[in-house]
Amino acid sequence: MTDLIYPVGEQDFANVRNDQMVYIDKTEVLYRLVKSGKYYFLSRPRRFGKSLMLSTLRYYFEGRRELFEGLAMGRLEQQWTAHPVIYLDMSLCKAVKLEFFLSMMNDMLADYERDYGIPTVAADSYGTRLKRLINTAYERTGQGVAVLIDEYDAPLLDSTGKPEQLDEIRGYVRDLYSPLKGLAARLRFVMLTGITKFSQLSIFSELNNLLNISMLPDYEDICGITEHEMLTQLRPGIERMAQSQGITFDECAASLKEYYDGYHFSRRLTDIYNPFSLIAALSTKELGLHWFGTGTPTWLLELLKQFRFEITDMDSIVTDESRFDKPTTQITDVVPVLYQSGYLTIKDYDDGIYYLGIPNKEVRIGLGKSLTEYTTPEPLERKTYLQLAYTKLVRQGDLDGFMSRLTDFFHSIPYDATVASEKHYQSVLYAVLASFGADVMAEDRTSDGRADIVLRLPGGIYVVELKYGKTVAEAMEQLRRKDYAAKWRGDGRPVHLLGMNIDPATRTIDAWQCC
Repeated sequence: MTDLIYPVGEQDFANVRNDQMVYIDKTEVLYRLVKSGKYYFLSRPRRFGKSLMLSTLRYYFEGRRELFEGLAMGRLEQQWTAHPVIYLDMSLCKAVKLEFFLSMMNDMLADYERDYGIPTVAADSYGTRLKRLINTAYERTGQGVAVLIDEYDAPLLDSTGKPEQLDEIRGYVRDLYSPLKGLAARLRFVMLTGITKFSQLSIFSELNNLLNISMLPDYEDICGITEHEMLTQLRPGIERMAQSQGITFDECAASLKEYYDGYHFSRRLTDIYNPFSLIAALSTKELGLHWFGTGTPTWLLELLKQFRFEITDMDSIVTDESRFDKPTTQITDVVPVLYQSGYLTIKDYDDGIYYLGIPNKEVRIGLGKSLTEYTTPEPLERKTYLQLAYTKLVRQGDLDGFMSRLTDFFHSIPYDATVASEKHYQSVLYAVLASFGADVMAEDRTSDGRADIVLRLPGGIYVVELKYGKTVAEAMEQLRRKDYAAKWRGDGRPVHLLGMNIDPATRTIDAWQCC
């Protein structure tokens, strides 16, 4: 059986095709894109396939027909015309220092100037140089120029928190993009990609004709992998992974769905898998935190702390479309940042209202681990003991052992790392359970309120009410009075009510009860 080569981290379409790597054919939607308009913007989280998509467009506009044999584009396109392409990867210009940003910008433009025999005039602005490049390319070839700008916001995002540098870089970037609208007659296609939405970044005052396709149903699957694509184009890989794991195909597909599916980018709610994680899992034949592990979200944890936004809030967000497009260079609301970065996604839509939540198990576990380590800086040994106690709870139903370890765990958290509130301890408990891979829910809505936490185990369901500075009797009374367990009684598993109280003096559980 020939081994499959997966493009883990590979962003060049020609390399993928020439090396016969596994490729999810997105060229039909790209064909529709290039035939429908000229100016586009797409926002997607990091490592979600934006660069490979732009690379595919690059080779299409260069007329590299041989790379598209056997793909939808090869069948649909009847006129292969070579166009000059200017491809700028702005992720190379992440501005640790302003001087580095300026140097990388100069190098990118100078490379194209050498290709066209244009003298580099250092005194000219970036916009003037780009305009000269476009005009020269058009005049020499007689064909409209394709301008593809990848990760357009990378230098800006990297300067968040450095106001003076951010303002300077914003000026340079605004100048670079300024010629694109006025040169419409000489341009065949323009596309910018990034993480943040463009309309609020104050750099497009003159480039206001971009069509933002980020939330349009027709393009929701332009990046990422749909379930149909996974079960058809990736079927051989799932079969190999299932064989390696000693499980059935259906069991393997279900695990991949639980870990990596769950993204939605429009009101149509088509399920989209995280492409980096899915491809990495099939390549290694192992489930894991592939996407989450590629970047430690320290900035995210700091933001959550700054805005006093708990992980338990992340599955109960109700908003309208205007909230998605808030600026991230001057953050006043953490929700747009979480959505644009891929830590939140659309879970449901109803008449203009969007319901947001954590996409999948990979993100939930990753957030749980990161937040537990960030907010509870006690020795790793304590967490290990608690995880072992959780394992015994799952396998043997040992609730006494788990609650004993949980009490010790809370008690071990340093005083200055705790917040005197029920919400804080609820969030810590949720984060810990999520970090273990538990099937856990927070703020579970019922007809008469919200249960603090619902923990679903193979042997039973625990509906949890946590109190701070009160009594366990009050917790149990609320569970019974509001009947939070009612919605779970038809599940088939035993349903347990679990109440607990945190003593403000000892900062740990002083009593708990389960029935």
